[in-house]
Amino acid sequence: MKIFIGMKKMFFIAILIIMSNNLLAQSKTILFNNQQDTIYNVVDVLPSFAGGDEGWKKYMKKNLKYPKKAWWEELETDVTLEFVVRKDGSITDINHLTVFGWGFEEEATRFLKNCEKWKPALKNGKPVNYHGNLTIPFRLRNSKE
Repeated sequence: MKIFIGMKKMFFIAILIIMSNNLLAQSKTILFNNQQDTIYNVVDVLPSFAGGDEGWKKYMKKNLKYPKKAWWEELETDVTLEFVVRKDGSITDINHLTVFGWGFEEEATRFLKNCEKWKPALKNGKPVNYHGNLTIPFRLRNSKE
């Protein structure tokens, strides 16, 4: 009988852990600038670069620098970054999720860190902090060639 009750408790605890993980997957609360702040993964409107898709392409063309050693070796890759777009449109907490080396991750991080403010994510019509991912392609030639 004691084993059966113990299994019930374990099952109940497992269900609570699973439920709390699902709730945390949609948002998490962190300390930012000495204030508690919620960061969302699920929002009504995703954040976007202030200049839209065309502005993003222009910004990439003008500001993304190919790592020299990788250029000489004719290496190409994609770098995936995770970051937070704050309510004010600033980009913080940039980390690379891929590791290729040759300076690609450092350049992708520098590139995103230096970009202008974004339009923030919206939830219930209000700006919110958003945790997202972005893949930056490093290609030597245009795909049309």
